[in-house]
Amino acid sequence: MSKRPYYVAIHSGEKAGALLQEKSSDQYVFEIEATPEEARELSYFLEQLARSDIASFWNAHTPFIQDKQNPENEQYDSSLVTMYEHIHRLGTPETKEQIESMNILEQ
Repeated sequence: MSKRPYYVAIHSGEKAGALLQEKSSDQYVFEIEATPEEARELSYFLEQLARSDIASFWNAHTPFIQDKQNPENEQYDSSLVTMYEHIHRLGTPETKEQIESMNILEQ
């Protein structure tokens, strides 16, 4: 299958991001080159990130629980890194450079 350009917009909350076929005016847009299969996989990771974000939301309202005691926050962090790893793998050279400058990927 041939790859085509997609644009990944990153958000927080109920909809953690979107995989777009056209570039939008969203603030955090990364350009990738992906097959339809790779695009579906990335959409799945965006859904996982949204679920993790919602699960960790309630912990923000319990100040006595620290991050280290919080598996929901760990799951969110893991989902976020996994998503950025996939964007980096599929990204254009500019996208790869942007993500590397964020220092979010594990070395």
